[in-house]
Amino acid sequence: MLAWVLLVANMPTIVCTICSAFLAYKERPQWIWFAGLAVLAGIGGLLTLGVVHAQQLAWRA
Repeated sequence: MLAWVLLVANMPTIVCTICSAFLAYKERPQWIWFAGLAVLAGIGGLLTLGVVHAQQLAWRA
């Protein structure tokens, strides 16, 4: 259960990081925007984990 919550909360970060890496590989200047979005999505994922009380899920497992 906790693994799924972590995966779903961090999915936007994973997608933005993959997009950023792909654009950097293709030498496109837009990669920096996706890198910034990955950082913001990571912060949002951490806030989401706080909202769903993931720490309590970890203690119960």
